[in-house]
Amino acid sequence: MTVSAGFYKKIEQWVVDSKEQKIAFQPFQANGNPYKSNIFIIGATPEPFLQIDLDDLDIFAESLVSSNEFQELFSEEIKTASREYKGCLNFMKWMKTNYGENVLLSYLNCLYVEDSRQFKEMKKQNNHLYHLYERGLAILQELLNEFAPKVVIVQGATNWKQFLELYGEQLTVVADLNQSVQQLETQGVLAKLTLENGEIVNILACRSLGNFGKTGTSFSVLKQTINDLLS
Repeated sequence: MTVSAGFYKKIEQWVVDSKEQKIAFQPFQANGNPYKSNIFIIGATPEPFLQIDLDDLDIFAESLVSSNEFQELFSEEIKTASREYKGCLNFMKWMKTNYGENVLLSYLNCLYVEDSRQFKEMKKQNNHLYHLYERGLAILQELLNEFAPKVVIVQGATNWKQFLELYGEQLTVVADLNQSVQQLETQGVLAKLTLENGEIVNILACRSLGNFGKTGTSFSVLKQTINDLLS
């Protein structure tokens, strides 16, 4: 996919810290047109941790919609990324192969940090660091309203807990959430989220996709749920 001038402007608003005039955020990683993404996976923070010059924004923008380009540009950084991130890539590849789906990977906080524990200190600040933390949290909501996916999968127990803290008041709950993530994974759709345009997003939870492997053998119930929702 070639990034149009209009979409480039949107990406610029999502990735650039306007005060410092530097790339501070990664809103998503996809393998095709995000407007055609039916499924979002939600992680904690962007991986791998990247430091990109603002002069390379056009290259960075193109890589966000091309998994191959992203992995070629940042192959060394990806080597040190978490098992969870690599599992997300496997899931995205599996969905592309089996359903032709362009899954979009996004984050509860889209701010680049080397360690998510930095957020604890940033929340205490009364300065630009706090603004960056808050801006990082706001981006996911903007992406959901912009791209309007059918399904959001929050992976991992910690991410699920934080997702409920951030979005719980917006959700229409349709299942008993007082269960472990492993149990919730087998329950199918857990809640509904209404977007600004009135469309409804189905919310799912699952274990860390670091356990997905190449084909997700142990995620058979999740895969069946996805199949049913996309049918």
